Amino acid sequence: MFVKANLSAALLARSGSAIAIAAAMLAASSPALAQAVTPAPVQDEDVEDAIIVTGSRVSQGEAPVGATAVILGQEEIAASGNVTIDRVIKELPQVFDLGVSENSRGQAGGSGNITYGNSVNLRGIGPYATLVLIDGHRVVNNSRSTDPSVLPTLGVERVEVVANGASAIYGSDAVAGVVNIIPRRSLDGFEAFGRYGFSDDHAFDEWSVGAAGGIRFDRGQLMVAYEHVERSNLNGDDRDFFTSDQTPFGGNDYRVTRCSPGTLVANGATFALPVNFTAGTALQAGTANRCDALAGQDLIPEQRYDSVNSTGTFELTDWLEVFYDGFYSKRNFRRLNANPSARLTVPQTNPYFVRPAGFTGTSYQVDYAFVGPQIPTQESFGSAESWQISPGVRVQLPFDWELEGLVAYGETHDFSGSYTGINNAALNAALTSTNPATAFDPFGGQTSQSVIDGIFNQIFLAPTDGQLTFYEVGASGPLFQLPGGEVRAAFGYERQDFTVDLGVARGAPTNPITFRTFDRTVDSVYGELLVPIFGPENAMPGFQSLEVVAAIRYDSYSDAGDTTNPQFGINWEPIDRLTLRGSYGTSFRAPTIPEIYGNSNNLFVQNYQNPAGGAPLVGVALSGPNLDLGPETAETWSVGFDYEPIDDLNLSLTYFDVSYDNQVSANLSNLTILGQESQFAGTGVILRGAAARAEIQRQIDAGVGVLGAFPGGSLANIDVFVDGRSRNLGKSITRGFDALINYRMDLGANDVVRLSASGTYLTDYQVAVAPQADLLDQLNIIFQPLKFKARFAVNWDHGPFTSRLSATHVGGYTNTLVTPNQEVDSYTPVDFSITYRIGEAFGFDRLSGLELTGEVRNMFDEDPPYVNLAPSGNGSGGYDATAANPVGRFFAVGARVRF
Repeated sequence: MFVKANLSAALLARSGSAIAIAAAMLAASSPALAQAVTPAPVQDEDVEDAIIVTGSRVSQGEAPVGATAVILGQEEIAASGNVTIDRVIKELPQVFDLGVSENSRGQAGGSGNITYGNSVNLRGIGPYATLVLIDGHRVVNNSRSTDPSVLPTLGVERVEVVANGASAIYGSDAVAGVVNIIPRRSLDGFEAFGRYGFSDDHAFDEWSVGAAGGIRFDRGQLMVAYEHVERSNLNGDDRDFFTSDQTPFGGNDYRVTRCSPGTLVANGATFALPVNFTAGTALQAGTANRCDALAGQDLIPEQRYDSVNSTGTFELTDWLEVFYDGFYSKRNFRRLNANPSARLTVPQTNPYFVRPAGFTGTSYQVDYAFVGPQIPTQESFGSAESWQISPGVRVQLPFDWELEGLVAYGETHDFSGSYTGINNAALNAALTSTNPATAFDPFGGQTSQSVIDGIFNQIFLAPTDGQLTFYEVGASGPLFQLPGGEVRAAFGYERQDFTVDLGVARGAPTNPITFRTFDRTVDSVYGELLVPIFGPENAMPGFQSLEVVAAIRYDSYSDAGDTTNPQFGINWEPIDRLTLRGSYGTSFRAPTIPEIYGNSNNLFVQNYQNPAGGAPLVGVALSGPNLDLGPETAETWSVGFDYEPIDDLNLSLTYFDVSYDNQVSANLSNLTILGQESQFAGTGVILRGAAARAEIQRQIDAGVGVLGAFPGGSLANIDVFVDGRSRNLGKSITRGFDALINYRMDLGANDVVRLSASGTYLTDYQVAVAPQADLLDQLNIIFQPLKFKARFAVNWDHGPFTSRLSATHVGGYTNTLVTPNQEVDSYTPVDFSITYRIGEAFGFDRLSGLELTGEVRNMFDEDPPYVNLAPSGNGSGGYDATAANPVGRFFAVGARVRF
């Protein structure tokens, strides 16, 4: 793979233009470009741990040269009130909830999220384009993505987020940026907390408890933390906006005719069936029973977390130190699915057959929903379990160099299963049976329980097991002294040995789980060089400091080829308190093993959003392997500045540009894809009519199984085929600004106000779904990156009280999945919390570490903006699950103790 390693004159020209734009935006000082996350230092300033700078191995500051970092310390994590680390990170405006999310699985990568976990999607570029590290090292995962919630909040020192390409430092996946979770090493004492919260209508609640203990001694430290979190499900039946009949909101009627009682279809006409349909009952042609297609479905699944982590450091001698970090995490989930439905063909030989007046045929069809006490609960459940241990050694070498070696081993065990799927063969046999004891009654509920049990006995089990062994040895230190400072270098070698077992069992309960095993090895070498040209010793007007960094990395994959990626960065301080910075680099992402080989090889019968409005369309999507899948590549650059015009006021602005090629597109779970049908012309991703039926039949003839039932039991009733396999279809260009403002005001001896605001404003998001297709503007439309997100916060420390008021703003956008297009309103929930420090208030030394907290989220109970969209099995419907929270007003109380 050929990768450019030089900055062209055109790039430099564009950088200059971007600096001018950034300066103009700062002068405008619009509060809409503000952000609510404040960079924070390590909480214990006496800790003499090694410097960790995410995105660099040689930088000596808080951020890599040429970029900026958002740093969330322990105090910020605790103050956020979030019960897991993934939700702490999710509050950043740079993070978009697109793809791998517990509440929305309809976007890229969502179909692989079989355990309803969460990932980090910086700037909406993709759920697999952000690399999640622990202590600067790779983490075992399910071969798809890493859920940050594997560490307990009490066991995290800080979270560092660098929204900048970093493949030259870390390799694959660091296209949009890096999230580095630093485990806690500074704790010297004990902490514990308990918290309980509930929604305004008590339809959703959560509680959590945790404890952490640590000790620091002359030559080291030891820390252990544990947390337990339980969150109930939130069912769609408890939210009036999650409904198929959206006419009261000014939208479409998406109700279906597959109801209970059902709708009879005969001679091309429909007839609404009464509750008790008997012979001689008059039916009116052209009528139909209509109901919600997804009644009973969860918007948020029930989740239960148990997580523990530990760190240790020990100096054997003045020059030799051993250390480790490790974690264990298990997350269990349970999700209620909608009641199943189907179009049944009922022959006159069925003992429960009722002949409507005037009907002379031998069979008719009934649109039917399986509802009632006889029908088993439709649910999926499972777990995501992982653990990793990472021991290492750090050696102080002559000339202030340091050598570090590390070996990590981890395992992951994911499982998702359901046991009450419809047995189509048994259902058809029951419909055609002439014996009342073995026949299915689609009218009056006279079906025997044994027949029901035989119909709802199909399993679908999907376990995934993974093992990662990671080796790293690297050295860093000064090379020589320049007038501007020390020239520093780092170089090293890494190896990853990864094995994944993809399992599946479907059909009869006795069918065993079969596994496919895949191995991947990656060998990597890297180097990085920091050159300070100007510094304190040789500063001059216009050049208080100037430093440049260059890095390069070579990765060799056993199954995805070789790649070389460079990166360059520059920091220039022309005057005191002002730093200008810029960076350029190339990045890549190797396709995941499930993307190459497929989670399974099946045809899924599912409902698609109808762009013309009305009830969803029934179509078929194909999952399976694509052995020709190649890596994604990207070119990223950014410019920006950090400015402190007065004490305690910090301003930061960054312009970024990410050009992404060969993006892997998978549309298995994209149930709104027909709204983009014209963009896929010529790709074979979407087929209609006879072409769709021919492709489905070809796949069936090749042995691909069908999950679900064709309407009326016939392929002739299918009009839509979607190739949901992973393909190198996409390319995209993402440009925009990140802005940050922090201000601190001392009002008195024990009176401090801190203001912070931050935002991400995208100026461009252009996408081509095929290599030769035109780039189309996709910015600010539904299920794509939105133009503007921001977060604002005010913290007031007043004696023993700390109060916090914050607001998250998601700008309005366009829903292009309906005709005419709908303009969706903005969404700005406001949160408030107050903390009371008991010991500080009363002067009790024994209670000095005890504090009580009260919190209300979305305190004005703002509903998600209405979105004209049919409810989907993968999230959204009447609202947009990727842009709004369906919980509503939420109260919480908690207590925390430190000693």
